[in-house]
Amino acid sequence: MSIKLNGNGLWESTRMMIPQHRESSILQRKEAKKQVRPEMTEEEQQELFGRLRASLSNTLDVEITLFDEYENKKIVGIVTGLDPQYRLVKVQTGQSWELIQFRDVIRVEFNVERY
Repeated sequence: MSIKLNGNGLWESTRMMIPQHRESSILQRKEAKKQVRPEMTEEEQQELFGRLRASLSNTLDVEITLFDEYENKKIVGIVTGLDPQYRLVKVQTGQSWELIQFRDVIRVEFNVERY
């Protein structure tokens, strides 16, 4: 029996599993990792916006952590545009740029080395 558990483990030992069951199992594991968006006070939001504005005016590298339901994403770059009306942030990351929504920003850190 232990010979069947070589390779990818679970799927090796259950050769009769149909694709729908496998997909359902994967989806259940993914849903278990789902995160809740952190609530921020007005003061915390203004501090984040201030750091983004400092990066814009002083061309400082920042590491921005963005909220995602399953795994937070990090972007390293320089803020090149802020649109307070639509709450958008434009970040230059190397040769490209990304447009992100301010509501997704959960952390902004300075003194980051670019890679």
